[in-house]
Amino acid sequence: MKRALPYILSFSLLAYLIIVLTFAKTKLQTVKCKGLQVTVDNKRENAFVEEEDIRKVMNRHYGELQDLHVALVDKDSMEHVLARNAGVKSAEVYYDLNGYLHIDIVQRRPVLRVMADRGYYVDEEGRVMSLSGKYTSRVVVATGHVSKEFACGGLYRFVMGLRKDKFWDALVEQIVVERGDEIILIPKVGNFRIVLGTLEGIDRKMANLRLFFEEGIALKGWNTYKEINLKFDNQIVCVKR
Repeated sequence: MKRALPYILSFSLLAYLIIVLTFAKTKLQTVKCKGLQVTVDNKRENAFVEEEDIRKVMNRHYGELQDLHVALVDKDSMEHVLARNAGVKSAEVYYDLNGYLHIDIVQRRPVLRVMADRGYYVDEEGRVMSLSGKYTSRVVVATGHVSKEFACGGLYRFVMGLRKDKFWDALVEQIVVERGDEIILIPKVGNFRIVLGTLEGIDRKMANLRLFFEEGIALKGWNTYKEINLKFDNQIVCVKR
């Protein structure tokens, strides 16, 4: 009897699940849509997508959903249509037994704004993201000779590294890209520029720069120099005002 008990419990649980799922499926065939419940994440940090935008997309592609049997709703199609929005990272569509159609939207999060050509963002996954006509994200700005390949490659990885460090994330405001993918940092504090050169050996350069800030600028003042140059190996060349 003891050996058979686990099998009996498993069979009972399986039977219970089958009954519940069958009941739910039968009930859904009679439930009509009462309306949409739209949820957009991260609204305080980003506002690329608003609930009203989602409702307009749904109405344009699927018409009036009120009183439509929820079992007839093509959730996969809706998720695919919603994901076309430039600001949408993912969309999940589902309905409940009360008849409400739920739409959960996850927004894309930009980490870099490129001011070249027509301008665009690079998101946290390293993909190009169109600018928005109604919202501007406060992220690091890149100007100059910025190719999309560099923006989504080396520059994206560099910016992600800055974001992981509270000091650099708070300090760097703009990145100027020169020919040959050499970069110059423009800080938020002080009236000077930081010449880094290429991203080769960038971890060493940033470590030396941090040390210089802690032991050099902290003592002499933020307006002592107009340029700090780390292009050359193991040395920092400063130009005074």
